[in-house]
Amino acid sequence: MNHRKGDGKLITLAGTIGAGKTEWGKVIAKHFDVELLEEKVDGNPFLAKYYDEPDRYSFHLQVFFLNHRFKAIKKAMAHPNSVLDRSIYEDAMIFARLQYENGSMDEAEYETYLDLHENMMEELNDLYKQQVLFKKSPDLMVMVHGSFEEVMRRIKRRGREFEQIEGNPGLYKYYQDLYNLYENEFIAEYNSKNISPVYVIDIDKMDLFNPDDVQTVVKGIEETLKSHRGFVHPEELE
Repeated sequence: MNHRKGDGKLITLAGTIGAGKTEWGKVIAKHFDVELLEEKVDGNPFLAKYYDEPDRYSFHLQVFFLNHRFKAIKKAMAHPNSVLDRSIYEDAMIFARLQYENGSMDEAEYETYLDLHENMMEELNDLYKQQVLFKKSPDLMVMVHGSFEEVMRRIKRRGREFEQIEGNPGLYKYYQDLYNLYENEFIAEYNSKNISPVYVIDIDKMDLFNPDDVQTVVKGIEETLKSHRGFVHPEELE
């Protein structure tokens, strides 16, 4: 990607359910003094229903999130600087794929979803070509990742009733399968597409309530931007 003086900075976060993307997103957005665009959980009409009946509501939920993500990306691209707490790449590469593989989506639903996802990505690309928006891909992906045990502790501590695994072995397996996709395949596939550099936050080692850990993370993000994009703040570009 060619950057010009005056271009903005777009950072997106990735990670499995419960990893802490939104909270780290708030820290990163505050550091760079930019807006955080959050994944829509409150007011999502399908989320709790999905946990009760995944076979019925999987397609509905994924389309809802994809539509929300598409709007958020257009909003982010229309502003000089933004942080997104979930990337659009995860929608197809992780969540829809897993729903299809575990049988929650049938083949027709999965193919319809992938077609919709591709159409949205092409629309972003067309807007980029028309120079309506300043870029179609992030400058950096921040992967929030750690041990499965730590992720499960955080889900329990967060306390959303529909996310709890007690009495729901199928949900525990879903979390395991989701985690394994992130652990073993997502970053490799993301890197193969040459979308952006990746910076990993290890949630087993980095505590966002520890100022020293926060400083380590934001310094690492700045160094990654500088190394791969040639700048930390866009105004540095000549």
